[in-house]
Amino acid sequence: MISSELVTETWQRVASTEDDEAQMLIEQMTDEQPLLLAYLMAMGEQEPFDDHEGQMLFYLGLVVWQIMRECPTGLAEVTPEILELSEQENEKLLERLAGEDEESWERAFASLLAEYPEPEVLRYIVHALVDEEDYEEGDDPPMREECRSAAFLDLKTVLDALIASV
Repeated sequence: MISSELVTETWQRVASTEDDEAQMLIEQMTDEQPLLLAYLMAMGEQEPFDDHEGQMLFYLGLVVWQIMRECPTGLAEVTPEILELSEQENEKLLERLAGEDEESWERAFASLLAEYPEPEVLRYIVHALVDEEDYEEGDDPPMREECRSAAFLDLKTVLDALIASV
């Protein structure tokens, strides 16, 4: 299981990369996880995301991939079958929670975290999407509230596929 310290260390490392280093990360992802790269790019271009949110979704997916690369057993390349199964499972989760109130969502998330193989990585995703305290005036705005559920499911799909490829 990946520790919260490793999650923090990895996202800080990725956040501090220069443009040329970021390009190298993208090239590395192209080589190691081309399907996930394409998935993240496609998801970020779809409704309801605007350009900023699409870029944020891509960035967060890149960070999640970098965190999961730290697994001692390593990662295999995510296959179309693994990605499709992860997507289907997350769509079922969304269907179960459709129309539920915020309290039901919170209970479902707490239950999910208790059983999830990489809870700290999942916590990072949620924090990155909903925590507005980290944004200062002049920074890019956080993800709009109406986009957070879709972004969460897309990023959880990426994480689930990576977990399945460990």
